[in-house]
Amino acid sequence: MSKGPRYTALVEVTVFLAIFFIVAWYLQACLGGSYGWGSKAVMIALALVGIFIHKDPKRYGLIPKDIRFSLKWSLYVALLFVTTSLAFIVVAFITGAARSVDLGTLAIDALWFFVFVGFAEELFFRGYIQSRLNEVFTAKYGSILGVKYQWTQGTLITGVFFFGIPHILTGINPFIGYVRITPMTIAIVGLACFIGIVLGVLRERTGGIILPTILHGFLDYVVFSMGRIMGFALSNAAAFTALLLFFTLLFHKILVE
Repeated sequence: MSKGPRYTALVEVTVFLAIFFIVAWYLQACLGGSYGWGSKAVMIALALVGIFIHKDPKRYGLIPKDIRFSLKWSLYVALLFVTTSLAFIVVAFITGAARSVDLGTLAIDALWFFVFVGFAEELFFRGYIQSRLNEVFTAKYGSILGVKYQWTQGTLITGVFFFGIPHILTGINPFIGYVRITPMTIAIVGLACFIGIVLGVLRERTGGIILPTILHGFLDYVVFSMGRIMGFALSNAAAFTALLLFFTLLFHKILVE
């Protein structure tokens, strides 16, 4: 393929990502800590615009190739994370680390992490950007994490350069002159690159964003929302354990079934 279509696709998705960050920075400057709801609503809107411009919602992940396959593995992921979280909550009660949390707060957290984080980001990054880049970056890789499965170069580019590395921009806001990049920020960027690729491969395998949305939502929900109950040391340990079990028990089966 000539370089022209690749440049066109890269410019297109970069413009969409830049619009999102400019709007998010502006909303943060105006609204402070509550800006996230508005910025993620804008992300959903941008994703839908990008998808419908290309007039193929199925190819862009809105309609999975096999809804039963996606729902089955989403259920397994949910059961894995719920079971692991409950085990760590028991540990928190035994060790005296457990805290009382209002159920309404946990419900709002669920709305935030599953819809305004998980769904919004998967629709934008895996639905729109990854699909667009996979149209022009078509080289194939033969395996991932030791599993033989063919996945596409556009997935790698999206996971690293459009999802992972831009996490560093969450520590910057030019509208208010804010810059805070710490070693933790860099660690989060590295983890986001890895998770972004994994989510992208799952999106390729299922043809939709249901399973990536569920995995993404549970990762963040366990870390942050369950952290309200058990403390963030235990909630991070719970998320890491669940993710390790996911790769040990489910990842290979999802890709080869």
